[in-house]
Parts: sequence; C-alpha cells; structure tokens
Amino acid sequence: MSITATNAQASGFSLKAALTVLGTDKGASAKTAAGQAASTSGGSAVFVTLSVEAQAFMATTSASKSGKTASGVAGPYTAYFPTRDGKPATALAKAVSDPGAVSSSAGLSGPDIAKDARARMDAQYEAMKAGGEPFDFDSFEGRDWYSLMGDLDRRSLEAVRSNAGGQFSKQEQDIAQSIMAQQEGLAMGLYNGPISQEASFTDPFRGDEAARMKANLTFLDAVGPEEKTSTEWATRRASAQVSYEIHTREKGDEPEKLESDNPLAALIKQAMDRSQSDPLRQILKTPDELKTQAWFKGFESRLDATVAQNVAQGIAQGIALAKATTPGADSAKPA
Repeated sequence: MSITATNAQASGFSLKAALTVLGTDKGASAKTAAGQAASTSGGSAVFVTLSVEAQAFMATTSASKSGKTASGVAGPYTAYFPTRDGKPATALAKAVSDPGAVSSSAGLSGPDIAKDARARMDAQYEAMKAGGEPFDFDSFEGRDWYSLMGDLDRRSLEAVRSNAGGQFSKQEQDIAQSIMAQQEGLAMGLYNGPISQEASFTDPFRGDEAARMKANLTFLDAVGPEEKTSTEWATRRASAQVSYEIHTREKGDEPEKLESDNPLAALIKQAMDRSQSDPLRQILKTPDELKTQAWFKGFESRLDATVAQNVAQGIAQGIALAKATTPGADSAKPA
C-alpha cells in the first residue's frame, strides 16, 4: 500500500509535498514541471509506490563531499523522520543536508553494504516483534518505516532501493526510495513529512528556482558512488543541470559551468544540449530505455562503453571510500 492523496491526511502526512514532480505529465514542459515542483502546495502524496517515472527535479540546500562521515548531529530535520520509540533517526535526517555522510556503510563497499543493511533491518524487525508490535507498514506518520531504516545512511538506503544482491522485498525497496525522495524534497525546500511538523519548516530558497536547481546539482554530486552508477541518477543529474541553466538565464544571468565528472551524466547532458531538449520528463532506469529517446539519437554508439566506464569508476570510488571510512582510518571515523 502507498500513501495517496486520499489517505495521507489520515496517516498524518502533509500533502504539501516535494514529490508533486513524481506525477508530472510527460507531455508538460520540463520548465513547467520544475515550477510545479517548487510552488505547488497540493497535489500528489508525500509517499508513493515508487514505480512512477519522474523524479528529476529533487534537490537540496547544501551537501558535503562524498566520504565525509556523519557527526551524529542531524541538524533541524530529525522531527520529519519520527520513529515509534522516539529515538532520533539521525542517519536519515543527516542525509538531507549531507547526502554523502557515512555511518552505517563506513568501511564497506559493494555487496557488503547490502549485507549490513539486511542485518540491521532484520534486527529491527525482530525488536519490534519482541516488543509485542510487529512492523506495521501503515503506521501513523510512517513511524515504523523510520524505525526500520533509521540507522541507514544514504549509501545503505541505495543498496535497499536498488535491491543489491536480491536481498530486499519490493515493499522494502519502495520504502527506501520514498525516504530518499523525502530527503531530497526537504533539502529542496519543499515540505515533505508529518503534518504535525509542517509549520516548523522554512523554504531556504524563497522561490529562487535557479538557486534551488543549483542546490539540486550539489546534492546529486554528493551522494555515494554506488548511486552514481545508475542510469537513473545520470539522467536526473543531466536534467537538473539543464533546468538550472534555463532558470538562471530566465533571471538574466549566465549560468555557472557545473558539468559533471560522471561519464554517463556528461554524455546525456551532451545529447540534451545538441538536441536543445527540455529537461527530461521521465526517469530512465536502463541504458536500453535511454537508447529509445529521440533526443539521444547519434549518441547510442558511445553508450555501452560509457556505461562500463561509469560502473568501473563507481566501484573504484566505493572501494576508496570504504578504505577512507574504515574505523581507525586517519581520514574518517564513522559516527
């Protein structure tokens, strides 16, 4: 079950959600979609079953470099991730402003991140059951969701979302993706969370869409290397850059050159620029889907090699991050 516009109020979620863009009509212009994402106060639900296509305009206020460890201080966002026992979901809240923060995934790379996430979640399931109240997917304000995944950093959430190792159920994947979208939505300056906490939230961008989209790029660039290996991330990153450039020029300013060093994102951006395409209206999850896009015509021959390069780069960066965040390493000590 997903929380929809008709049942979100009863479940304690605000409908003034950042995830309006998830339901954007494919036929609408991307500029309009970006504007809707920034200004709509009604619309689709806070949490959805994330088989929907569009999630291209999620953003944030700021982000640290990938590899920075969580300090244990979640900042002002803890209240938006309430748990059943009131224990702060520090890792989830921390990722709003610092998506590259490492805690649960410290010292891990590849399959080990998924194994660790699986073990942590299983322990939470058992603890809830032992306490006399098994996990409830429909818990008020999603409290059991945050209790289940409350100590997962964004790299660990990505392992669940992508079903790394085939270890996670569809329901678990959807929860992880909803939480990741919530993190980005809050960081974008669009409220996404419990109705009871909505009045405490302030949009830091105050309607400045160029600044909002620049922050989007900062957020996407700061996520973990595993997330960056996906076609989905690369299309979102390229689309966010195009949107940033559009909004900046609309203000009469010249956009900064914020090209990605990610091979796949860079290739997709080149294709968009050549075709003068609007920002992507849907999320493409596989290279084969990318090849079907009219605006990508002429770049197909470069795609397979670029995808392979992208994956290899992500694996290497993941290993390096694991070494840098191993307990006792000079460069980082996980929270």
